[in-house]
Amino acid sequence: MRTAAVVKAVHSEQLSYRYDGESSYALKEVNLEILCGSWTAIIGASGSGKSTLCQLLNGTLPRSGGGLREGKLEVMGLDPAAAELAELIPAAGVLFQEHEAQLVRGIVEDEVAFGPENLCHPPEEVNRRIDLALAAVQLSDRRHDAVRRLSGGQRQRTAIAAVLSLQPQLLVFDDACASLDAAAQGSFLQLCTALQEEGRTVITASGRFDDAARSASRVIVLSGGGVVLDGPPAELLRRCHGQLAELGLLPRLPREAAAAAPLGPALLEVKGLTFTYPGGRRALAGAAFTLRRGEWALLTGKNGSGKTTLSRLLMGLAPAPRGTISYEGRDLAGRPVHETAALFGYVFQQPEHMFTSHSVWEELIYGLHGGLPPAQRPELTPQQRELAEELLAEAGLTARLEASPYLLSRGERRLLAVICQLILPKALYILDEPTAGMDYRDISRIVKLCRSACHRGAAVLLITHDPELLAAEATLSLHLDGGRLTAVPARQTQL
Repeated sequence: MRTAAVVKAVHSEQLSYRYDGESSYALKEVNLEILCGSWTAIIGASGSGKSTLCQLLNGTLPRSGGGLREGKLEVMGLDPAAAELAELIPAAGVLFQEHEAQLVRGIVEDEVAFGPENLCHPPEEVNRRIDLALAAVQLSDRRHDAVRRLSGGQRQRTAIAAVLSLQPQLLVFDDACASLDAAAQGSFLQLCTALQEEGRTVITASGRFDDAARSASRVIVLSGGGVVLDGPPAELLRRCHGQLAELGLLPRLPREAAAAAPLGPALLEVKGLTFTYPGGRRALAGAAFTLRRGEWALLTGKNGSGKTTLSRLLMGLAPAPRGTISYEGRDLAGRPVHETAALFGYVFQQPEHMFTSHSVWEELIYGLHGGLPPAQRPELTPQQRELAEELLAEAGLTARLEASPYLLSRGERRLLAVICQLILPKALYILDEPTAGMDYRDISRIVKLCRSACHRGAAVLLITHDPELLAAEATLSLHLDGGRLTAVPARQTQL
């Protein structure tokens, strides 16, 4: 190792990067110096280049992702594109924005052990690291659980633990709070503080000027692939508040809620819904609520409280007991999934798992033709083309028609997944954490899209850890706590 005397954790000169197949640069001529032992927050709106920078820091780009890197980059004194992995892994650990891609084993403790074992640490050292890492993310009691049985937030914490177990000198957390509930977010900030106090270097990246950015000693703001602001968080908030809001990193002034859509008759009724996973873990206990046409409901709750389980039961992706879920008075139990999918639209927590096409435009219109190959599709009607173009404009994706869905930023992928459902008329749209990690500009786009769906007479069920950003629009608040659900008119509670 050559890092003992290194003072600069990150040093870049004219650092640029362009993805394969793209004509424009994701990063352009970035000059950075980040000192060892510091906590730096890198923030930027969707497509600003922050995740690209994070992946360059540990060599994932261009080693695995290809593309063209130009300029100079050193991380703990090493060039991450050329250094031996045995040197680089202890130097820099990165939690990717798409943390699911880092989970490669079936059991929680096996995930956390994977890195140290591959670095050939002795068993007693591996076990020590597992214990420390799981305790740091409050998952010690889930160490023997299957990862697929965890909630999205618990899987994200597992991925954080897997990075911690490597004990790198530099830790990069890209949108680490995106899927975490409020308590887990607070614990993550405490973890970052503790790591810095140990002498580690911490970099957090996010799409908002969030609590992590406020807690850091320095904030670097990216826009269009370049650094536009750099300084202490309090100074930037005082001096550049308007610019930060314009970039979508701070909310704009509070606004009046839009007029609610007139609520129609009962659409979906849930009564006494109880669900227990194989092995005995109860996810829901007697849940009951009613959704009406035009209703916008927010579903909140801690990680592991049963939110995604409920959405999967509604879609028929998990078996619901008979008589517990009805659509317009008809029992949905036992109905084939494809029939339910014709009635309800569903956007997963990981929307890229839904993509099937090579371009944004083809992905958007895929469902209009029932998945037929392009050669067999009829021409779009003028009404279909008009709706598609309108949705693209509302999602801010008009300029990205020919781009691969997989090369979009995280926020853009989520917006694409939402409009791919909205282009098809459905009675209910279920959106599982669509605002996770989004900047405020893209959140406003989600709000507008959902509002339009409600005004057309559909119902929206939106799962979120951001209720304070959406409560002014919703008409119903659903909250899960330990599998038990409460339902309250949202405009009365003002979450």
